[in-house]
Amino acid sequence: MRALVTGGSGFIGAHLVDGLVATGWKVRVLDLFDRRFGPAPAGVDLIKADVSNDYAVREALVDVDVVFHLAWSTIHEVATRNPLQDIESNMMPSVQLIDDCRRSGVRRIVFFSSGGTVYGPAQHLPITETHPTHPINAYGITKLAVEKYLQMYYHLYGLEYVILRPSVPYGPMQDPRRRQGAVNVFLYRAAQGEPIEIWGDGSVVRDYFYISDLVSAALKAATAPGLEGERVFNVGGGQGYSLNDLIQVVRDVTGQAVTVVYRPGRLFDVPSVVLDTSRAAACLNWRPEVTLAEGVERTWQWIAGLEGLGEG
Repeated sequence: MRALVTGGSGFIGAHLVDGLVATGWKVRVLDLFDRRFGPAPAGVDLIKADVSNDYAVREALVDVDVVFHLAWSTIHEVATRNPLQDIESNMMPSVQLIDDCRRSGVRRIVFFSSGGTVYGPAQHLPITETHPTHPINAYGITKLAVEKYLQMYYHLYGLEYVILRPSVPYGPMQDPRRRQGAVNVFLYRAAQGEPIEIWGDGSVVRDYFYISDLVSAALKAATAPGLEGERVFNVGGGQGYSLNDLIQVVRDVTGQAVTVVYRPGRLFDVPSVVLDTSRAAACLNWRPEVTLAEGVERTWQWIAGLEGLGEG
């Protein structure tokens, strides 16, 4: 089997590439950048291009069976601040990619959507896949739009797809200097002896889950048979933790006296996201295996071992 991973040099993509290679896949990566932390496994074919480069995308799709689409250039606050740019840089290239997959004979697309944003404010917890989708930020809107295009292309052309809606993955190789990824950012600040900034009062709830669990879900999504009825799957840790809870886990794991600075809350942050993953358990035989304490410990060991990771 041959896979194309768009955004395969990023945090999730790099782990997915490693998992694919370890299980015998031939892997091609489409990404503008090399990996930030260490080289890719031997034999991985890297095409250095943006997903908006249609010529490069069509070249990358030659002889590919499954496409894992992760490439996404904006985070929540950036997309919401400039929604037109989000449409141009993420949604439009994604739709073009889907069309190119149809023309190239790709068997299945596995799309990494967003369990934290497509639903909007939770009407009930845990959130099932049938929960209403009312995103309150631009990131969630464009992710949901791509989901709809995948459903359309399946209906019209029979192009298979699986949509994963992850909660909040974390782990090694997630750059802790960026604004995204609470676990890694908090651990990095603890290592640097810097205060941790929290938007709001710390009551925002998420179900964090370790990156290896997301990779295992993606591998199962790529090969699972008999998905005629269900093609959209929540994947997450299955248990909610507030930011204040997470701070305490960080203190317990690191042994550091972490200082917290609370900033005004942001309107585009959904208050609580805890995903019901029972559909993934039933259809993909997938369940999260790594506890939050264990995953934070593994991530702390990685961050503590980094050298030369200064600001910038």
